[in-house]
Amino acid sequence: MSETQQQPKNNPITTTVESPESWQRVVKVEVKRDLFDKEYAQRLKKAAKSYQKPGFRKGRTPKATVEKELGESLRMETTEELIRQAWMFGLMENRLNPLTDPALENFKFEEEGPMTFDLMVEVRPEVTAENYEGVAVKKREVKVEDKDVQEVLERLQESRATFEKVDRPAEKDDQILLDLMPETLEGAPESGQLIEDQKIVIGGEGNMEAFNEGLLGMSAGEEKEISVPYPDDHPNEALKGKKVAFQCTIKEVAVKTLPELNDELAGQITEGKTLEELQEEIRNDLATEGEKRVDQEMDQQILAALVAGNSFDLPPSMISSYIESGIEEMHRRNLQTGRPNTDEEDNEYREIGKPHAVKALQGMLILENIRTKEEIKITDEDVDERIEQIAGENGFDVDRYREFVNSGDEKQRLEYDLQERRTYDFLLSRAEIETVPADTDIFAEEEK
Repeated sequence: MSETQQQPKNNPITTTVESPESWQRVVKVEVKRDLFDKEYAQRLKKAAKSYQKPGFRKGRTPKATVEKELGESLRMETTEELIRQAWMFGLMENRLNPLTDPALENFKFEEEGPMTFDLMVEVRPEVTAENYEGVAVKKREVKVEDKDVQEVLERLQESRATFEKVDRPAEKDDQILLDLMPETLEGAPESGQLIEDQKIVIGGEGNMEAFNEGLLGMSAGEEKEISVPYPDDHPNEALKGKKVAFQCTIKEVAVKTLPELNDELAGQITEGKTLEELQEEIRNDLATEGEKRVDQEMDQQILAALVAGNSFDLPPSMISSYIESGIEEMHRRNLQTGRPNTDEEDNEYREIGKPHAVKALQGMLILENIRTKEEIKITDEDVDERIEQIAGENGFDVDRYREFVNSGDEKQRLEYDLQERRTYDFLLSRAEIETVPADTDIFAEEEK
């Protein structure tokens, strides 16, 4: 498809635009020979003035000699400059907004006639959203059971457990104080270095099972070698599929004591609260969390329906950029947790992350088009109201938080979040919402 702009016939540079893909533009350029000759002559004249060859004074070298020695590089400079001019001309004349630098293709410039070439770029695809009214959405009921409240209470109780030293062999739920000496293994963290005063609760979440089993029955003063197998998918290359021997020296066995679930404990957790009041607070918090999850599920259903109902391709550079930003974020998390970055993990992320990237980007472009079509906007008052809300929820000083938002990129992110939220609210107001039981698996059909 060609998108030719009207250009004066005597223009030395003319362009037409073709769209072989919705995300691709090919600017077809013709540069008249006269323009090349003029540009080349100016460069040759300028070069001759400053050129000095043995036997001639500066600027007195015959032009033919200068052209013989510099002509090839000057023609290349002239060609590169005209390509640059043509690209800028094509951008303005055809109102392009490229995502990539232009790729030069089909260059042709013979002894006679014009210079012709193609400049290929990727652009954001033009999206016209359809099928976004009357979307079928399931809304789960929010139901908080007594057992849910009890589970939270028990976790709070566990967090305030105390441990008292005992003189007996270790049992499940006991806390072991020990020194660990891992065997030397090249590339493994802390390999061959004594790890002192480690605390392990037997049977605790996150423990390697070899430690749970190996420490049972041990007493203070005893030593034991425990062999710990690491899985094949362990993030550290040096530990993948390996068994590492740890020399364990038990220093202390301590028994766990849980505080009673009563008003006294409730008052320690939340000052001034009785146990009954704490239970009600937990119930309300769980209901709020449940409502947020339901809201997220409804948004996800809307987004999935938009992507399914609006098919279009994306430019490869946009997908690649999205994935690479995800890898950069993964690297930042690795740095914080001390995990090494690996090419294998990066490549796996690229492969697994591509379908998600495509859906996320398609959804973003569809939502942007809906905002434009439906004139969904936010005001400065909306932004200020959100600033006050966030400050209140997090205990921030409102004025200081407002100053922080206005001082950098945070305001742009906040505005985008508000626009997106308002767009989802608009779509939900026109959706066909069905209330379903709390235990319904909303995405079961999608996963099949």
